[in-house]
Amino acid sequence: MQQLERDLDLIEVILRDASVLSARVERFGLDKEKFVCDRSEGGELAYDAVMSPLYRIAEDALHLSDEVVGAFPDYPWRQIRGFRNFVAHGYREVDRSIAWGVIVEDVPLLASCLEQYRAEQEG
Repeated sequence: MQQLERDLDLIEVILRDASVLSARVERFGLDKEKFVCDRSEGGELAYDAVMSPLYRIAEDALHLSDEVVGAFPDYPWRQIRGFRNFVAHGYREVDRSIAWGVIVEDVPLLASCLEQYRAEQEG
């Protein structure tokens, strides 16, 4: 598989997970306060449901080619990769405030960058 084709396939997967993430935030009626502070059974269920696609997005971002990464030098690639490592290796419980920032700021920005890249390649 050529690198561009691989990137475009991976971009589709990331965009699909970004959509799932957004839908789950909406489905559970999450805002920062609820996401960070609700430790009830329902709050933990919502947290787990949101962290799953968030982790997959961070993991998949690791596998984008240098060409894609280089097309968006202002995107916080290092931070998203660091976040992925933190979640994957369970160094300690994820700071929910940081995770919320990734959910509401970094992922939508990543999706926008990837949609732009996809459009440029397909156009």
